[in-house]
Amino acid sequence: MASPPELDDNGRNNNSRTNLESSPESSRANNNAGLNSRNSPTPLVNDEINLPQIPAPSIFKRAWSKLGIDKTVAVLVFKGALAPIIAAAIYQRKSVAYIYVNFGYLIIVVCILAVTILPRGKFMMNMSISVLLTCLAMAMVLLGQYAGIKARQHTTPAGASPDIALGYNSSAAAVNAIFLMLNLFGINTLRAARPAFSIPAVGFNIFVLLGFTYGPQMATITSSLRFSKELFYSFLTGQAIGTGVSLLIFPISSRKVFFGEAAGFLQSCRGLIKSQVAFVEALEYSQMECPLRPDTRFASGDGSETDHVRDNQPEESENRDLYNQRASSLKASSMALLALGGKLRDDVVFAKREIAFGHFQSKHIHEMHRLFMDILIPIVGFSTITDISERLNFRFCTDTESTEESDSAGITQTQGSEGGGESESVEWKELIRPLHASLKPFAQVLDDSILHILILLKFVPNPNRVKSKSEKRTDGAGREGASFNQDIEKGLNPGDIGFGVYLDKTIDRYRAERSENLKTWAAERGLSSIFRDSQERAHSPPKPDQGMDSRHAGSRNSRFSERIHLIFYMEYLMYSVSKKILAVVRCAESRVGDGTLGKRQFIFPSHKTVTNLVKGLIHGEDSNPGIYKASGVGANVQTVSLGHSLQTPKDPEHLPPKNSWQAFGDRLRVIPKFFGSDPSKFGARVTVASMSIAILAYLHQTHRFFIGQRVVWGIVIICLGMNPTTGSAVFTLITNLGATVLATVAAFINWYIVGQNTAGIIVFLFLFLMVYFYFLVKYPRFLVAIASGAITHVLIVGYELQVRVEGIKAATTTGQVFYEIYLLAPYRLLAVGGGAIVAYIFTIFPVPITEGSVLRRDLGTSLFLLANYINSTTSTVDHRLQDKEGDMSLPSSPGRKLEKLRHDLLQKQFALQNSMRRNLSFMDWGPNFGGEFPKKIYTSIIDEVQNIINYLAVINFASETFPAARRESPSPVWLLEFAKSRPETSAEAQRSTSLLILLSASIKNGRPLPPYLDVPSDSHLSEQIHGDKADIITFKNLNEPGFRALAAIKLAQSCMADSLSRIVDPVRELVGEVNFSYQIVDSNEPE
Repeated sequence: MASPPELDDNGRNNNSRTNLESSPESSRANNNAGLNSRNSPTPLVNDEINLPQIPAPSIFKRAWSKLGIDKTVAVLVFKGALAPIIAAAIYQRKSVAYIYVNFGYLIIVVCILAVTILPRGKFMMNMSISVLLTCLAMAMVLLGQYAGIKARQHTTPAGASPDIALGYNSSAAAVNAIFLMLNLFGINTLRAARPAFSIPAVGFNIFVLLGFTYGPQMATITSSLRFSKELFYSFLTGQAIGTGVSLLIFPISSRKVFFGEAAGFLQSCRGLIKSQVAFVEALEYSQMECPLRPDTRFASGDGSETDHVRDNQPEESENRDLYNQRASSLKASSMALLALGGKLRDDVVFAKREIAFGHFQSKHIHEMHRLFMDILIPIVGFSTITDISERLNFRFCTDTESTEESDSAGITQTQGSEGGGESESVEWKELIRPLHASLKPFAQVLDDSILHILILLKFVPNPNRVKSKSEKRTDGAGREGASFNQDIEKGLNPGDIGFGVYLDKTIDRYRAERSENLKTWAAERGLSSIFRDSQERAHSPPKPDQGMDSRHAGSRNSRFSERIHLIFYMEYLMYSVSKKILAVVRCAESRVGDGTLGKRQFIFPSHKTVTNLVKGLIHGEDSNPGIYKASGVGANVQTVSLGHSLQTPKDPEHLPPKNSWQAFGDRLRVIPKFFGSDPSKFGARVTVASMSIAILAYLHQTHRFFIGQRVVWGIVIICLGMNPTTGSAVFTLITNLGATVLATVAAFINWYIVGQNTAGIIVFLFLFLMVYFYFLVKYPRFLVAIASGAITHVLIVGYELQVRVEGIKAATTTGQVFYEIYLLAPYRLLAVGGGAIVAYIFTIFPVPITEGSVLRRDLGTSLFLLANYINSTTSTVDHRLQDKEGDMSLPSSPGRKLEKLRHDLLQKQFALQNSMRRNLSFMDWGPNFGGEFPKKIYTSIIDEVQNIINYLAVINFASETFPAARRESPSPVWLLEFAKSRPETSAEAQRSTSLLILLSASIKNGRPLPPYLDVPSDSHLSEQIHGDKADIITFKNLNEPGFRALAAIKLAQSCMADSLSRIVDPVRELVGEVNFSYQIVDSNEPE
């Protein structure tokens, strides 16, 4: 559901569905909301035919639009193809070719691998790592070739002929092969363990492959140095050209990318708020519409009731379609905002690292990102209303059917049930319509507030202020449309300093008005307590001696309570959104007030930022969340006893070390742990696959063939396209082969379409490179295939251009055989295609790692992390209610430790969710032997896990209200009394954690579940607010701080328990249950 710090990005689905209405409430284009979006579209008039017709766009523009090419895409495509074409062009000069000799085409390849289209921050980190790895590769090649030369000298007899002394030597070949294996294993293990090394590792692989496969030919130190220098200079030149293009040609800073995404994020918030208001309007159709039951619809013999129902069916269907469409639009808008939130989270790191000349320092960017993430949690959390509404509707339909079936009075009771349903439907509409009436103008104020932020931060220009204020006041969606908005601040416009004060007063008036409306509504129906009676009945079975009316009354009261909770849930989230927007408004106004936006200055990353960057590259992200030493708590005056999850994890095979020797032994155990890790296993697979071809370079009978036919580039494709699982390997194999074939055809076209003219070839090479980068920008999923195609194209065309400059004699000095392009292209195709096939073979051999096995393992881990997250959330709510978090400014306080723990757990859940959904998408690609993989069951479990994460995030967010409410002066009496009367966390509260750990172990190990597994209900919080304590939770406290948060927590807890119950049965279906009972069925017994 949500993005950090408390919510996730579960998928990258940015497609929103079209709304039925063409009003500003539609969220189809929420990312591009206009600056003056409060004005509704002009309606069509009768004389529209008299308007001048707009000429149709040209074919070129239509094609441009169809391909999705805008200014940004065009710039990226041009910039990506520019560096390789510069490298190809400068090599045509003989003085340049003299320096690089046989590796001129390699400069073009390195320019492609530089990925100049990356923003400056990402590019500089990528290039810095690439240069360091290039230097390391140079050092390793020099060392390996030197060792090979010494081995040759030691094994060559004195006075041997030149053919023997300078020819093939098995010792030199063996030494180079060993060095190649060690380097391949090390870099590919590092690539799997540290994603930041993925692109630089490709260059390292190419360098060591070329260095060590040509190494056995190096008979002297001089030849080795000359060869290594040419190779080294080619790499550095390609990296230098890429750096120049990235920094000088259409420079794109990471800060600019972040600010652009921030502007898109705020505009998306405007669109999402409109979608929320539209959904609330349609929410009245979400309840009280169960499927028709033929056996209960005939109220009279003449069929008049049936005719009435049939007459209402089209209207009900239309209303339901409207609700479904707006719900889909709300979900799509929320997913789009989540995607932007995920991009912001990734890019803020690079934005803070950049050296720049601008307004905002790193601390300002950090604060801005934090405030945006604070908005993200409640505004995306609002989308859970669609799921909650469906759950409540299902409960209503189930209760209605159960009530009807429990009584045998038949037609009379059915009529009473339908009458009650119509009454409840009317009362539900009476509850939801005033909410929409108040929410619509309030949402417009929030929309203006976000526009105010955009203007102050200079993300958008200030709209024209010449427009008369009277015109604004007559706008039906303007501020004056709200009863709580009439104030002297009505003359304020977005962009005016002081708008924040107006927003603050508007929020208070809106909340007070809604509280009075709800109190009046409750008083008219005789309701006082929010939880009493209704919740007691909701969690107790109906009594057999209860009559029909009594059962309907109990069910009706329960639904009233649930709907009140739903109203509180929506109001709390919208109120939280408004408060978080107010915080951003105040931040933006303070940036204007302190002169930050009035001057530019040089900005450098802080020492802490640089330190964290280096530590992140070396150590990577913490793989064990929640590992905190108890000694870190010593700064507190009090003695804090940490739970097991806040301490170092226990090792079932080793007790904690008691002396220095045992501590040293603990450190030694890191070595076998490293070689048994998944990255090491992947590195070993890549090494074995690569050596299965590279061995040809070290055998006497085949080493000339290997060098002459350029087989080394097949190994490059292995290192580039090796995948850990079978499904993704099949996908990569097919796309690599397809891209390579197309690239070969494109190389022929590139060479012959201009009559083999060098200038024309270079121009068309530039055009083809732009095509490759276009697909890379538009379809990044095919990165490996596109890279393989581009490299194949450059290897064919670039080599032939190189031969034209240096001549055939110089081109064949390294042992390569010269071919015309019509022969070279097929050989390149065979080498690259063979590498792709070998990569696939060693993915499934000797033991295939299927997506199913990885998915099962990840799901078990996800359930275990979810158990930890539930437990930490329960502790967080307890601590906040009891005011036991401590000083949150101290890293050693219990509250801060829990906060970091939850953040780490969520980050891992996000990664696992993305991994599981990616494996699900590749599931159909892999070979499947035996029964069908239960994809639907796994999908349903993953979806429910995501739902639980969503609700837990809302609970964590809502519980933040309690400490803030305690700081109010005076503190709310109801909260103090409720916290005192609330017992410590009981075993009942931990049953969900216990259940999830059992489910995790069963899924991960493939073991059946224990019998009579009891699914916990949502009674933990409910039982504590029944009886005498329910008097504390009354409507008179409705406007008190934190009051609505309690109802939001209760509803989220109920939905979480419902999702948990939906996980147990699918898991039981997957792994079974321990049950040795049997039943003998008599075959003669009638069924």
